Amino acid sequence: MTLTTWNHLWKLVFVCILTVCTPLAWAKNNQYGTLAYHDVVDEAGAIYHQVKTTEQYPKSDILKAYYPQTISKKNLISHFNWLRNNGYQVVGWQDIIDSQAGKKALPDKAVLLTFDDGYESFYRIVYPLLKEYNYKAVFAVVTSLIDQAPNSMVVFGDTRIARGAFVTWPQIKEMSDSGLVEIASHTHNMHRAIKANPGGSAYPAVFSAQYNQGQYETPASYHQRLQADFKLSGERIQQHTGKFPDVLVWPYGQFNDHAWKVANDLGYKHHFTLHDERINPKLTHDEVGRFLIEQETLLETLSEYLGGRLRNKKTERVMHVDLDYVYDTNAQQMAKNTDALIERVYQSGATTVYLQAYADEDGNGVAEKLYFPNRHLPVKKDLFGQIAWQLMTRANVKVYAWMPVMGFDLGPNADYVKDTRMNKPNPEHYLRLNPYNPANLKIINEIYTDLSFYSKFNGLLFHDDVFLTDFEGPISGKRDEASLNQEAENKSQYLVKLTKDLENTVSDYSYRGNAKLMSARNIYAQVIMNPKAKQWFAQDYQAFLEHYDRTAIMAMPYMEAEQAIQPKAAKQWLSDLLVKADVAQNNDKLVFELQARNWKTQQAIPEAELNQWFDLLRSQGVHHFGYYPDDLAKQQPDLKLIRPHFSAATAPRN
Repeated sequence: MTLTTWNHLWKLVFVCILTVCTPLAWAKNNQYGTLAYHDVVDEAGAIYHQVKTTEQYPKSDILKAYYPQTISKKNLISHFNWLRNNGYQVVGWQDIIDSQAGKKALPDKAVLLTFDDGYESFYRIVYPLLKEYNYKAVFAVVTSLIDQAPNSMVVFGDTRIARGAFVTWPQIKEMSDSGLVEIASHTHNMHRAIKANPGGSAYPAVFSAQYNQGQYETPASYHQRLQADFKLSGERIQQHTGKFPDVLVWPYGQFNDHAWKVANDLGYKHHFTLHDERINPKLTHDEVGRFLIEQETLLETLSEYLGGRLRNKKTERVMHVDLDYVYDTNAQQMAKNTDALIERVYQSGATTVYLQAYADEDGNGVAEKLYFPNRHLPVKKDLFGQIAWQLMTRANVKVYAWMPVMGFDLGPNADYVKDTRMNKPNPEHYLRLNPYNPANLKIINEIYTDLSFYSKFNGLLFHDDVFLTDFEGPISGKRDEASLNQEAENKSQYLVKLTKDLENTVSDYSYRGNAKLMSARNIYAQVIMNPKAKQWFAQDYQAFLEHYDRTAIMAMPYMEAEQAIQPKAAKQWLSDLLVKADVAQNNDKLVFELQARNWKTQQAIPEAELNQWFDLLRSQGVHHFGYYPDDLAKQQPDLKLIRPHFSAATAPRN
């Protein structure tokens, strides 16, 4: 081979390295932090003092407009200086897009700046600073506000603000043309709340059906409302800048998957959330999380976020709440019950509530009615959505919708799970719809769709009705060990798939912010304690750990014991369960659900014994645990007695 040939081969190899290998080398640099700013005030400037006293900016309106997210110019400059002095590189949105396409690498320590709502202060204060620092930013505008007359008052959120508090279209055009500012949509008129249920709950307009004059908005009208708004916003921005916006920034950082599908179909390619402490990876998906900046945000906090040190796993403390305890035929009494529940949850130290979304009037664990509008069962009271939202916003907890999967009573003519030994439902078990019947599956899916459309929550708890005994479901009739094991495996996989399909069903309308919809599924402790129990229930512990965010172990010693046992034996049983569950390996996936009542004696578990259980769990390093039931009427258990042991905030450290 000649030297010339070698040279040609080397050039070919070199070209291949440049075209193929280089993007791989860049990949490590394609993560970036995203900071979300809002309004900025120049407290030392003449304009600030002027607008505080003019008719255009009445003092009350100016002060009302300055939310906790409003920061001073001085603070903003300190952030810009800190970024520059600590080696952070402010990049523009196009840089992010180019890195996604493999056209360029992001620099190390890349940061994207974003500013929401379309305030006039961005043009007057931020834009000159961007030019001075040679920084770029994304600017999200509410187009309906910009379209208002110059001297008018505009509705913004839950208040009225002078139109002059927002930019004008010529200013937007100028900034867009500069190359420093990417104009994004903040919707046309969705930066507001709407009445979302008969209880008067105010939900962000983007992700909720509107309740008006005794009727809910239909799914079709909800879709049309979103479509019209997003389309108009994009068109208005394109009309004035020459470019349809690439990004839709969700008001309040909250949305649902249906809303994003609508926006994406209209031409929006990416969307921004809020309250997200993750550093964004290379832009391989359409969603971008952002860290909310407030006036009180310290430089140390910026350092923790951008350094990837801020996101910590949190322990969960769970209360199971039956809406049957809250419901009352007397509206005034139910209002009192609701307030009492919110206060009780807040005082408990709970972080999470498993909230019953169905009515179980006879206590058989089967849903005869539901607490939300739906197509198939009577509505006992349209209550779940209202109380779930109040728990999330007033008690500051996450709410899981606690729902049956198969345990719905549709009347005597429905197709239920049958025990092959008697060719009818076994009265010793829950009445459950046959999950292999397509008509039943359709009904169950529609119930879950209605749940997510009419109410909002953070997760799903699948009830303990999701099981099939070794005499239920598809069986071969063979009773040898191998056949029973295979049948159990097949049924277990089928039931897992059924619940995962329901997760997907719910996800379309479930509201999202900084986190996806969580899933938890109840599992019988016997499945963990006794390998044979997998055959008995068609439940697979390892499969649960793999497929659900939380596996909720029903850690209830007095319920599991066939004969009456003493507290010492109950505690030992719980200790054995911890060993069998392999807490050290599976901790973050487990929730231990303790019993607050002995159903065999109908007596409450003494608070002292509950505390011993709590302390045992904590001593073994368990992250997540809770109890059931919480009796609102009897105020059991006594929160003053259990909070020091139950609450993650007050429990003593081991």
